[in-house]
Amino acid sequence: MTATLTRPAAPAGRRERAWFGPALAGLLAVTALIDLWDLGAQGDANPFYAAAVQASTRNPVAWLFAAVDAPGLITVDKPPADNWWMGLWANLFGFSPWSMLIPQALLGIGSVALLVLAVRRWSGDVAAIGAGAVLALTPVVVIMSRFDDPDPMLTFLLVAAAYTLVRAVDAVTTRAGTAWLAATGLLIGLGFLAKMGVALLVLPAFAVTFLVAARGTWGRRLGQLVVGGLGIVVGAGWFLALVSLWPASERPWIGGSDDDSLLQLAVGYNGLSRLQGRGGGGRPGGFGGETPGLERLFTGQFAGQIAWLLPAALLALVALLWVTRRAPRTDRVRAAALLWGGWLLVSGAVFSFMAGTVHSYYTIVMAPAVAALVAVGAREAWQRRESLGARVLLAVGILVSAAWGFALLDRAPTFVPWVRWLVLVAGIVAVVVVLLPAGLARRGGVIAAVALGLVGALGGTTAWAVDTVVKPHTSADSPGPTVHDARSTHGPGAGRGGPPGGFAGFGGRTDPQVVALLRTTTDQWSAATPTTMAAASLELASGTSVMGLGGFSGSDPAPTLAAFQADVAQGLVRYYVVPTTTGGSADARYAQVSGHSGRGRAILPIQDWVAAHYRGTRVGADTVYDLVAPRA
Repeated sequence: MTATLTRPAAPAGRRERAWFGPALAGLLAVTALIDLWDLGAQGDANPFYAAAVQASTRNPVAWLFAAVDAPGLITVDKPPADNWWMGLWANLFGFSPWSMLIPQALLGIGSVALLVLAVRRWSGDVAAIGAGAVLALTPVVVIMSRFDDPDPMLTFLLVAAAYTLVRAVDAVTTRAGTAWLAATGLLIGLGFLAKMGVALLVLPAFAVTFLVAARGTWGRRLGQLVVGGLGIVVGAGWFLALVSLWPASERPWIGGSDDDSLLQLAVGYNGLSRLQGRGGGGRPGGFGGETPGLERLFTGQFAGQIAWLLPAALLALVALLWVTRRAPRTDRVRAAALLWGGWLLVSGAVFSFMAGTVHSYYTIVMAPAVAALVAVGAREAWQRRESLGARVLLAVGILVSAAWGFALLDRAPTFVPWVRWLVLVAGIVAVVVVLLPAGLARRGGVIAAVALGLVGALGGTTAWAVDTVVKPHTSADSPGPTVHDARSTHGPGAGRGGPPGGFAGFGGRTDPQVVALLRTTTDQWSAATPTTMAAASLELASGTSVMGLGGFSGSDPAPTLAAFQADVAQGLVRYYVVPTTTGGSADARYAQVSGHSGRGRAILPIQDWVAAHYRGTRVGADTVYDLVAPRA
């Protein structure tokens, strides 16, 4: 097999084909249909980020810093890049589910287009269209392109950075290569402003690819990488400097931080806390997920999100590295393996072993790498199909994908049962056609092998993606139908592990009587309530500004008791609302938020002061304190 897998002497990596333009247009049209179908009507939104978009339409400072409330008490627990994008649309067209989610869908479509362009330069038209199709049909990409979380923005920026890196490697002159590499750094820096350290997961792959495959001496390439690193500093550093220079009293508190610092947020709450389970200030890791380990990505919610073609991608990576082991340093097939394979291995390892906060939808960052590896690997094997070794490799890839697709579909036994059998049978027949000596000798055999191979490899992920589109989802962690396995039970209606009650589209679970009460107010904040998550739901439902105490988890030291007392004395806050847990008392949710691992150090003193000076009244299911009517 070793001798028969040598690389063709003159691959058509960038040869123009007449069908490419129409194929790309068709792919993007299908992607748009997937991402935009019934968008907004389903209410696929995270209230936490939706409230920040709503606040952006009322206060430019809230838009700049991604404050959850329009007056600007506290921000979301992420940088604001995604809020800039969605807030721009909301300001132009008015705040609504459509004006907020269409920009996210456009990011998904843009990611597919950029991946096609990036893959095409080194691997040709067929692999490019194949990579784009796989990305468009990956369930985690489908569902996140229909949600308002920052992950679609991050993915778009990283794919754009991959494209500029490819251009940097291909550059003929040092000036051009350096310029493209600087653009790569700027895009990664902007990715940091979308979701912080996750954007840096691609750095090892990018650096190795450029060092190995670019033109010039080692010293010149290292110098160019330094320029790329400076691009990252500029791309992210300008906003970090802005936060530091802006008077703290005139901007929102940086949500998720202990000291109102964006850097501390990156290192603690969004860094060590998520990797190790604990971060700055003794914060607990949060939601959790499947047990850390190599099997995480193949079980539970993670499997349905990203794992459909993950075995095939890993197989392709090994094969590509093996076949190019004696190739020249600048070989583009090996460069593709280093770029996409390094991206996949680093991000996959991090998500597999994270011990703190982890959601299965984080794996959207892996999707471009999986898609590219599968497409490039299939293309290279097909180019060598006259070789038995290449046909065996292609057959193994199809069989593994079909069998694994059958296994994943079997976890949802009531979901169109014939689909999993179609996937398995098509895969087996495709393998037979590929392996038979005369299987690919005729046009009919080639067409059958391609068609059946596509059904076997992509049938499962396509079915999962379609089900994701046609059903409403209150959780970005659960695309596709309800599944049952030893690790988890989840589906479109599953909660996402956040505050009790989960999400319910725009507004979450709010008591209608409390909402009606807040709508009668004209104060700067209609109410205050524990956590910005609860505040966000009340804001969206009532259309008023609500002060979220303690940030997302209730652990942020904002506002202080003195600051809250001053706001109440000035008549800026009308009510204090203690929400109710599902089936619990009004104080149960407060106790849950503030009673673990030191959480609630901002909430506890405020809650005690309010209870001591004001009388609580039951309004619907919640307890409401009128802050203009002190206890007699």
